[in-house]
Amino acid sequence: MKNSFILLSLFASLFSFGQSTLDKTIVSGGVVRSYKIYIPASYSSTVPVPLVFNFHGLGSNSLQQMLYGDFRSIADTANFIVVHPQGTTSTSLGATFWNAYFGQAVNDFGFVSDLIDTISSDYSINPDRIHSTGMSNGGYMSLALASEFDNLFASVASVTGSMTRLFPISPTNTKPISVLQIHGTADSTVKYLGDASSHDISYVIDYWKNHNNTSSTPVVDSIPNVSITDNCDAKRYTYGSGTNNTEVIHYKVFGGAHTWPGAPISIGVTNQDFNASEVIWRFFDKHPRSSSLSVSELNQKVQFQFVFKSSFNELVITNESQNQGARFRVINALGQTVIEGKLEGRDTSLNLNDSKPGVYIAQVFDAQNTLQTFKFIKH
Repeated sequence: MKNSFILLSLFASLFSFGQSTLDKTIVSGGVVRSYKIYIPASYSSTVPVPLVFNFHGLGSNSLQQMLYGDFRSIADTANFIVVHPQGTTSTSLGATFWNAYFGQAVNDFGFVSDLIDTISSDYSINPDRIHSTGMSNGGYMSLALASEFDNLFASVASVTGSMTRLFPISPTNTKPISVLQIHGTADSTVKYLGDASSHDISYVIDYWKNHNNTSSTPVVDSIPNVSITDNCDAKRYTYGSGTNNTEVIHYKVFGGAHTWPGAPISIGVTNQDFNASEVIWRFFDKHPRSSSLSVSELNQKVQFQFVFKSSFNELVITNESQNQGARFRVINALGQTVIEGKLEGRDTSLNLNDSKPGVYIAQVFDAQNTLQTFKFIKH
């Protein structure tokens, strides 16, 4: 009876979001790979949006992860795309998995890279806001992506995941990257204190603290124990002041099992004092891709400044580098263009007296189609 209820709940959840969930495939490394992608109703191709990877665990699949570690309602409000890739089956492990430094032959890093290229060509993605999270083996994969790719992912989060003993001693990624780790002390699958195949969670925290040069002493906050029936409680450890404002944050769930906090379905001791999906999104939203550029890169980077003078309904766009060929566009909340043209000189003033009150987004493109955006409200 309990299993039947769970299945009904899952299918009801799937049905309520089903119209925006697409099943797709790509060929990566000569292999057909599949994924589910969730597009919120608020998405418009005229506005670049964040992309969040959500990886399933060992033996699980993309559908189960979409339903269990659910971001869809958050994506609807915050306007980001969620992709749920499907792993391959390992003959040695006997289950679907992600090759996150597991010593297997499958090139999942190549698959992720190809998937980003494909999704970015199909949808308007903000390259500074590509993030990754996942459950268990999906958490391993997210941490591995933070190591493997140089400044591709903005920030990552692991829920009940860790790092294998084959993980590089130091990341391939030379840039700082904020990391969030959520883990239960009573996790019997991926043990908090580690085992022969995986590092303990304190090692994971120290690894990314050292990489980001964060503070060594955390700010510790007790999560309000709003649920007295979940048989666990939690604390948050924040290691801040890292390079380029990076952080390493650890939610330690005392007595928590191999579960996703806040999940509506219980598969073990599940903390209900906070919702992992909400915490992860707030973390991602706070940490876009690092802009740690060299002096020469900074000199080459086109920068535009925006100021909206609400008293005059005037938007001023400043072309800091006097870039030739830069153009602008202002769109409304429906994605309709209300004014567009070329930037002339250092300052371009746009009069919006004739536009209706509402939310607007200014977009500026340089000659290489590098995009900068600015959101403002006209009263």
